[in-house]
Amino acid sequence: VGHSSPQLFDKVADVILPRLHEFNSQALANMVWAYASIDHFSFELFNKIEKVALSRLHEFNSREITNMVWAYAKVGYSSPELFDKFAKLALPRLHEFSSRDIANTVWAHAAIDHSAPELFNKIAEVALHRLQELCQLHQWNLWGREVLGENLLPMDLSEHCLTVFSSVEMLPSKLHHDVVCKLHEIGVPLREKVPLKTGYSIDILLNYHGKNIAVEVNGPSRYIGQSQKQSGTTRLKHRQIGNLENFKIVSLPFWEWDNITSNDGEIVSQKQTEYLKQLLT
Repeated sequence: VGHSSPQLFDKVADVILPRLHEFNSQALANMVWAYASIDHFSFELFNKIEKVALSRLHEFNSREITNMVWAYAKVGYSSPELFDKFAKLALPRLHEFSSRDIANTVWAHAAIDHSAPELFNKIAEVALHRLQELCQLHQWNLWGREVLGENLLPMDLSEHCLTVFSSVEMLPSKLHHDVVCKLHEIGVPLREKVPLKTGYSIDILLNYHGKNIAVEVNGPSRYIGQSQKQSGTTRLKHRQIGNLENFKIVSLPFWEWDNITSNDGEIVSQKQTEYLKQLLT
């Protein structure tokens, strides 16, 4: 239902850690999927499930493989051995994977920056005929250009994925609006929601003292749960923009802006100005 209860999830992790040997592959995959879905990360839990899964790889079906790699990528837990073993397991069984499974699998590899050439080649063969999850497929294709210097998809599918990915619009938040207003107030030339060749858009593109700077205004949804750790989606976007568009990303975390408080409105305004100038320097 999407209800986040960090204390409950921490307690559950404490209870199940010594009992993971009782869990079958579905239970293990469901567990990490549940934690990743609400952006709740427990290093101890993910670390222990990684070890258990590596010892019982033969038990995992296509959906469980997908849920595992997606969850680990979503919370930013890098496990090259687990990804390599699951890639080998998935390769002869791609016919069992749904379009969503394949899209989530390749997205996970892109988000965690992990290469699996044999698996990728096979997926590229079937992608044109099966995949509907084009946004994730596009990010995986960008990963190919970012790391390997080439598209992983046929040109017509690559262009179609880019078109779909570029058409997704996100409404600006109040935080975004407040930051833009303050930048206008101090006389900084800027553009909002600037579309890029990769299909991504920059929250704010500005020129400060002759330097072009890309500012990402990162609200709570761009972090894992209530932590200050960026989500896999956020890190992937920033990394790909930096590598493929040659932009330096400046991140404005919501909690730093929220911490600028005072009973005096003029003092708040002055502190916000000082904060932005320091951030952009």
